[in-house]
Amino acid sequence: MAHTVIHVLRESLVPDCLPLFTSDGLNLYFYALTAHFGQWLQVGRRGRKVKQWQVAPGLIYGQVKKSYQRRRLVGVSHVMRLGAPSDLKVVLQGLGFSGRLNTAFIERVNLTVRHGVSALARRTWATAQQSPHLLAHLEWWRAYYHFVRPHESLRVRLVQPRERGGKRLAQRYRQRTPAMAADRTHRKWTAREVLSCPLPPVSA
Repeated sequence: MAHTVIHVLRESLVPDCLPLFTSDGLNLYFYALTAHFGQWLQVGRRGRKVKQWQVAPGLIYGQVKKSYQRRRLVGVSHVMRLGAPSDLKVVLQGLGFSGRLNTAFIERVNLTVRHGVSALARRTWATAQQSPHLLAHLEWWRAYYHFVRPHESLRVRLVQPRERGGKRLAQRYRQRTPAMAADRTHRKWTAREVLSCPLPPVSA
């Protein structure tokens, strides 16, 4: 699974893009990253040239390893598998983050997905029987999340509060979906509109 995830990610990036990676303590991610980010070099060895794989020199990868005893968290350690801690800090701060190695963002994304897709929830009876069904459920949730559901953190304050009549308070914020914030659409969609939207043809 780790190799599949990293392979799909690598195919989505432009050729020269070298992201910074952080993850939990699963070692398979290290092997997947070093296998996908690098290049083959011709090196001389005993009078002949052979190809040797070289991991990208600028690849930065840190892990957050958690220790448990009887299902209780007892310790957290931070390990740099590729690159130096100072390199990771500089890159993260350049992106507007604190510079600390953590997996809080991806954990939050995972929790959001588990809440939105019943088949991925822990200890659930709504498990998906087939992969295509799970994929369809996940894609439907992604569309709903980005086009239908407003996010409070994305709202913008109105220059002039909008009166709504009666005893209701004036509207001071304009609610936005992630698609609106990314300028993909100018308004919030309805679930019916999402389900009625024709899909682009699937390339062979």
